[in-house]
This record gives sequence, C-alpha cells and structure tokens, in this order.
Amino acid sequence: MKRITALFAVIVLAATMFAGCDDSTLYRHYDASAYEKQFAAPEKGDTMAEFTTNMGTIVVRLFPKEAPKAVENFVTHAQEGYYDGVIFHRVIADFMIQSGDPDGTGYGGDSIWGGTFEDELCPYLSTYRGALCMANSGTNTNKSQFFIVTRADKDVEVYQRLNMEVDKKYRLDEAKIDKYKQVGGVPHLDYQMSELRVVKYPDAAYQQYCHTVFGQVVEGMDIVDAISNVKTCGEKEVNEAIIKNGKDQTEIYLDKPVKDVIIESIRIYTYGG
Repeated sequence: MKRITALFAVIVLAATMFAGCDDSTLYRHYDASAYEKQFAAPEKGDTMAEFTTNMGTIVVRLFPKEAPKAVENFVTHAQEGYYDGVIFHRVIADFMIQSGDPDGTGYGGDSIWGGTFEDELCPYLSTYRGALCMANSGTNTNKSQFFIVTRADKDVEVYQRLNMEVDKKYRLDEAKIDKYKQVGGVPHLDYQMSELRVVKYPDAAYQQYCHTVFGQVVEGMDIVDAISNVKTCGEKEVNEAIIKNGKDQTEIYLDKPVKDVIIESIRIYTYGG
C-alpha cells in the first residue's frame, strides 16, 4: 500500500472533483473578493474545529459548502473520537504538518464510508498558508488523513510568468496568484497552479496535484508553526529504527517528530458570533 502523502502526483482531473463548488468548469473566473473568502473572519453559523494538542490549541473554520464530503468525513471522525490520541506523523518545516492516521505510519486511516471518496476542488480555495487540506495517494483517494500548510514563502514569480504564457483558456485569475504573494503557501499543490506547468511544458516531467481544501486556521497559527519546527527523525533515528525493527522503515520514520506531537481531541462547534 502506498503511503498517503501530500506530495503524490496526480495526472488526470475527474469531473466529480467539482461536486462541492458551484463551478461547472475548471477555469471559471471569479471576482477578486472571492479569494478573500478563505481568510474571512468566522461568522455566526460557521462550522468550527478546535484542535487540542499537547503543544497548544488550533482553531479552524471549515468549508462545508465547498467541500461537503471532506467536512462531513472530518467532522464525523472528530465527533466519534477517531482522531483522539493521533500523532502528527509527518512534519516538514516551512511546508506542512500532517496527521489523521490512527496507525501513525502514514499508511493507515479510512473514511467514514469505508474506502476512499472523491476530491472536491474549488477555484477560490487554495493551498495558502494555514489551509487545512486532505492528504491522499492519488486522484479521488481521500480517507482520513489531512495536513495544514505552514509555508510562508511568497515567491510566485514563476507562476505569474506561466500564467501570461499559456493559452488564454488556461489562465487563472491574477487575484488567486496575488493571494499567494500576500499570505504565502505551496502553490504547486494547488490543482490549477500546478497545471500551469503541465500545460506549458507537456513533454516535461511536471505533475499535477489535487488536494481538497476544506478549512482554514483562524487561531493558533503560532502553534502550527511550532509543530512545524519540532525536531524530526533524520538518518540517525531512521537507522536506529531499522536496527530495532529488523527492516527498512525509512518512509515511516523520516520526517516523523522525535517526540510525539499528539492531537488530544478535536471539538466541533457552531460559531455563535
């Protein structure tokens, strides 16, 4: 079984990916204000998730309209205690922190329906810093794992250039790219941004990535950053694990915090205003 990772390549986009967003085509354009939705302050009635970890509290606003299945899956798991005691098994500084696998290996976890469910991709939600996203092992392979983007890098010059060079039908709203310049993030994990390279260089080895964005951190980004910067297993720890377990488990231990970072509980609640 392939490890579920936030970096797995995706080549083909399926029509079912857009079920959660009021968008019938891949390249529908929006007013600049649409790209502020992800960062809007919580309003009365919004669905919220409060992560209590052994390093502090993180509060996320969820997007059930744009990603209904991802939110239902996450909320149900959280309410049933599925994530209680689960570690952040994969942590990469200035990139992302990943959890949601009760096995703690990166290979485990399941959806509330059993098996996988489809991606829900929305043009005005993206892999900006603080985004809560589904981790997967390919197109429409979502289960229980998720990650939070921590990257602060705001350099999107290459994407601005590509956006001007590709055919007009593939061009993205400048507001989408400008938002990365404002807040940071990992544009190559966004399904539209990564496709710019695929379209521009069809014969190259560039790959397209698809990750459902279903929430945004509104409080506790300092805690997210602190988790992102903990000491993780390197060559020394990996070699010790190989000796101890008698087999190569590099993929399991690499990028795993040396000291467990634990989700103690996730409380789901409705914002009261």
